[in-house]
Amino acid sequence: MTNQMQYQKNIPVSGHYDVIVAGGGWAGITAACSASRAGASVLLIERSGFLGGNGTAALVGPFMPFHVKEQPLVSGIFQEVRDVTVAREGASGGSRGFDVEILKDVLNETIIKYGVTPLYQTSVIDVLKKDDRNVKGLVVHNKSGLNFYTADYVIDATGDADIIHYAEGQYVVGRKEDGLTQAMTKMFKIANVNIDEVLTFCRANKEHFMFIEEDILVSIAGFKDIVADYKSRGLYPLPQDHVFFVTTNRRDEVLVNTTRVILKSGINGNDITDAEIESLSQAHAIMNLLKQEVPGFQNAYISTTAPQIGIRETRRIIGDYVLTREDVMYARKFSDAITHCMYPIDIHNPKGEGFELTNIPKGEYYDIPYRSLLPADLDNVLVAGRCLSATHSAHSSARIQATCAGMGEAAGAAAALAKKYGVNTRGIDIAELQRHLKEHGQIIKPDYVQRAEVL
Repeated sequence: MTNQMQYQKNIPVSGHYDVIVAGGGWAGITAACSASRAGASVLLIERSGFLGGNGTAALVGPFMPFHVKEQPLVSGIFQEVRDVTVAREGASGGSRGFDVEILKDVLNETIIKYGVTPLYQTSVIDVLKKDDRNVKGLVVHNKSGLNFYTADYVIDATGDADIIHYAEGQYVVGRKEDGLTQAMTKMFKIANVNIDEVLTFCRANKEHFMFIEEDILVSIAGFKDIVADYKSRGLYPLPQDHVFFVTTNRRDEVLVNTTRVILKSGINGNDITDAEIESLSQAHAIMNLLKQEVPGFQNAYISTTAPQIGIRETRRIIGDYVLTREDVMYARKFSDAITHCMYPIDIHNPKGEGFELTNIPKGEYYDIPYRSLLPADLDNVLVAGRCLSATHSAHSSARIQATCAGMGEAAGAAAALAKKYGVNTRGIDIAELQRHLKEHGQIIKPDYVQRAEVL
């Protein structure tokens, strides 16, 4: 941590808020809105010029499944945003797809409606601590230079646990055996696609493809024989054996989720630079293959590459409770549940090709406990999003956007309750927090009976 006395001498306090939220992805958006709705003054700090996190900056879409028996496990502010996006023709009905540009605008409207103060194109570069267990405020940098904002409570929704890192809190990186994190992916869109011709080709060779058809979205994975041929000729420079894409709400457009960068860290500046260069080269290699070999792509072109590479995993905090693989697979329920998830364990191989996709029992879900949002050694800081306290395996399930939004709404409400009663983040009444979330449609009625431990 940088010399605190230097900050105190040279940087005046730019403002004080009840709650500061660092990170404007889904976790940060819902946290900020939830805290403000509950009466707290809120500053939301985002390093980009827009909100949405990986969903907009990395083009990560569509939303991964978050329903059990047609009942959403996450609603609240997340669903409110989705409803407005549909009304704005940025999505179709119950589709999990979304138009990135419309979503960005809806997210701006949402935080303004809830009275959140935003600060864009601003990076948190350090924290100042009040004492060993409490953060006094955040040092940030933007075009105004260095600024210092103080807060009673801080929510780390950076995805990378940056606040925890700067506050010298406990965290882990990657999987236990070697510290490696999941592969990174740069998403990109291909326009002017004749999707009917593509589907005719794939269905005629359906034994070579995996199809998922849902509402207006069609996912297609395959082309392995073509990929193998291109690899043998040195024309497919990425550790994948297939191509995977999904249609969007535009009939002539597909979103490609295939690039893969391995053995790089999302919290290392040099690695991220290398990953951006490598993944962009991979995207053009994929485009060349599709254009040359797949009917329907003859006149297609890359219309958009994600402004930043998608990072699945970096730091995970050590919290009061560490969510485990067993919790996910046994669909465990917790008395301090604050949101739920049913998404599979989904690990993109940190070393090369392939991935693990292991489903939880059909029709089941597991809880995210409030304790997994509490950094073990800090009293006025909460986390929300993919930096929650979880193992490598459990994290691979809980990291999806809907679940992150559920965590954020809970963290924001918890910070506001802590402010209301003048207690630390462990001092709130969990039952009151759960009642508050239910009143706003963000938590289904929990089943506190733990499943038998049978896979």
